[in-house]
Amino acid sequence: MIAIAGCTGGGNGDDAGSDGNGGNGGGGGDDSGGNDGGSSKQSVQFLTMGVGDNIKQFFEENNTAFEEEYGVDVEFTSVTWDNARQTVNNRVDGGQAPDVSRWPARWIPQLVGKDALEPLDDLMDGEFGEKFADGVAEGTMYNGSHYGVPWAASNKCLYYNKDVFEAAGLDPENPSLDTWDDMLSAAQTITDSDEVSVPALGLAGADAIETGSQYYHYHWSHGADLVDDEGMPVVNSDGAVDALSFYANLHLEHGVTQASPLSSTRQDIRQLFENGDLGMVIGHVYTGLNITESQENGDVDFEYGIAQVPQGPEGRYSLFTIDTLGILSQSEHKDIARDLIRFYFDEERRFQYSKQKGFLPVVKSVGERSYFSDSKNWAPFVEAGQYARARPKLSNFSEFNDRMVQAIQEALADQKSPQKALNDAQSDLEDAMN
Repeated sequence: MIAIAGCTGGGNGDDAGSDGNGGNGGGGGDDSGGNDGGSSKQSVQFLTMGVGDNIKQFFEENNTAFEEEYGVDVEFTSVTWDNARQTVNNRVDGGQAPDVSRWPARWIPQLVGKDALEPLDDLMDGEFGEKFADGVAEGTMYNGSHYGVPWAASNKCLYYNKDVFEAAGLDPENPSLDTWDDMLSAAQTITDSDEVSVPALGLAGADAIETGSQYYHYHWSHGADLVDDEGMPVVNSDGAVDALSFYANLHLEHGVTQASPLSSTRQDIRQLFENGDLGMVIGHVYTGLNITESQENGDVDFEYGIAQVPQGPEGRYSLFTIDTLGILSQSEHKDIARDLIRFYFDEERRFQYSKQKGFLPVVKSVGERSYFSDSKNWAPFVEAGQYARARPKLSNFSEFNDRMVQAIQEALADQKSPQKALNDAQSDLEDAMN
């Protein structure tokens, strides 16, 4: 029997599906045949988030296939992303944790702190772990161990409207968007053009988690970091000040953004671009997928291109977010839980999942398939994997990110200089982490 509860659509904020200790160790000693002498079937509880109509059938069919192959029941539950973290914590704290669950990698530190997660080094350090690129595999690590298997991933590229570029006299096929200065130059040309009536560049500045994730590309590429090797904040370096100054001045000095960055979320500027009302935006792969669908339906009529996120003085980075599939320490069926994970990482299943869900392939051989490598929409994002960088795994990252967003807003509103905004953030973060 498969119980599917609370199935919902929607995304997962800034996890892949955005940009969150081992307990008993080993395999738990249960029989993966799981038939309990033929009198009753063993059950394995599988909890995930955000199962919408586009992927519901995938889970129904594959859970049934697993049940038939292993002679067990899969108790499958999906909850909304809004309720996901509370649901997981309530079940862990109440001693009713699922056997297997999917969640953002940024949750790993908190769950490890509760001794709620089973280390999976036995899987990830062997042949199974070779399925994943190094940067993808590292996304599940914390304190030197893997506390999950990479389930889904997302990163970002720079979209540009070819029609807008052509109208402004820019080359839509060779747009010269390699650096932030190149992007700014193109934005200024668009803004100054009498033939273009839309804003040149979408900039996120609202009080939302995604404002941080849009900004961090600038921060990292200027040689700045968020925390040091000991996990302490280092957000006000010279490079950080340069990055935030550039970000804020796109609006304050250069005037190349939409009118109200401070009230614009990442979703707002993405929607502007998808409607053809913006020259450039940093976005996920589904931006292109959405536009392609709208083109086919006759809802929009413009062409777009995709470039890599521009590089700064110290390199190029694409924010990489990972969702993991983990085993809970409370599980009494750790062997069958491992079997379920191996089952879902069959190459063909992973291909179908990425194709239907719209997430980057986490398995190398899947990403090499022509469906992705030859695709206008997918290929740039597969390429961007080489520039992947994840947010630091901190048990209090949500609070950390909130304080960074405050600093970004203060600079964008011209309430504080970037130096003052970051100095104040550094002081507050030090106090919070001591």
